[in-house]
Amino acid sequence: MVKKINEELLSDIINSLSDRKLTGYQVFGLLKDTHQNISKRLVYHYLYLALKKGEISVSKVTEEGKFSWGRFTEKKYYTRIK
Repeated sequence: MVKKINEELLSDIINSLSDRKLTGYQVFGLLKDTHQNISKRLVYHYLYLALKKGEISVSKVTEEGKFSWGRFTEKKYYTRIK
C-alpha cells in the first residue's frame, strides 16, 4: 500500500530550514504544534524525500560530550538549498 505524500507538510519542513541549519528533532519541535498527527519518524522520512529531490542538504557534525554510549556523537544538520 502506497501512501500519498502530504505536500503541505513537505513544504513546511523545507521552509522551516530556510536560512538555518536544524536537526530532524528540531524540525519536529517546530512543526508539532501546527501538524497534529506528525511524528519524528515522519519528519525524518520527509527529510529523506527532500534530500532525494535535491531541495535540502545534510552535513554531519561530530560533537564531544558525556553520553551514555561514549564521548562523541554525530549529528546531522539539514539546510535548504537555494
